[in-house]
Amino acid sequence: MIRKREPRWQSAADRARVAAELIEEAASLTDESTIASPADVARAGLPPPINVELPASARPGGEAGSAPDAPPAAPTLDDALEREPDNVALLVERAARLGAAAHYSAAQLDYERALQVDPAHGEALTGLGVLLSRRGLWSEALPHLRRATEVDPGRTAAWYYLGEALNHVDDLAAAQAAYERAVELEPRNARALHRLGIVLDRLNRPDEATRMYRRSREAAAR
Repeated sequence: MIRKREPRWQSAADRARVAAELIEEAASLTDESTIASPADVARAGLPPPINVELPASARPGGEAGSAPDAPPAAPTLDDALEREPDNVALLVERAARLGAAAHYSAAQLDYERALQVDPAHGEALTGLGVLLSRRGLWSEALPHLRRATEVDPGRTAAWYYLGEALNHVDDLAAAQAAYERAVELEPRNARALHRLGIVLDRLNRPDEATRMYRRSREAAAR
């Protein structure tokens, strides 16, 4: 029997290196900035109910730990928003849950409703920017993320995702500045350090990029 010869480059060291690169790439695709697949986008059109119980402290009619003789059914986010359709905190909470379940259109409606009530709500601005980024709508995400960094400059996530969007539209100098601000706020943010390294690589600054990659590995190991 004639055995199939392996390609010359596939030494044990080569295979280990390639495996490590594939693992790192797979990890990067599972973070919060992953772009929606066509199936995800199709699911976004569904009208999903969010029947999640509110925290006990947020339920009407009593405090956490109370035990009435005949407790009513625990209220849900949908129930609460029927009573308080302009409650920004509840709208943002439901939008986050919808987005996590890949119901992007419904989540976007909740974020936009929250911003109609409070246009300077940093969490809603960031959430909407992240949601649009996950759908690959980088240019549409940018104004929301920029506004989020203006109204809430201490929010690391806003700077990080602003860097993501700017990197994807090839505004590398601005992306570098956004990632650097995220790292200033959280010096051990491994993802921000790694993305900063990528931008520096794209700017043909390999020595600085290597330092960022090293810092990212050190931060991730802690």
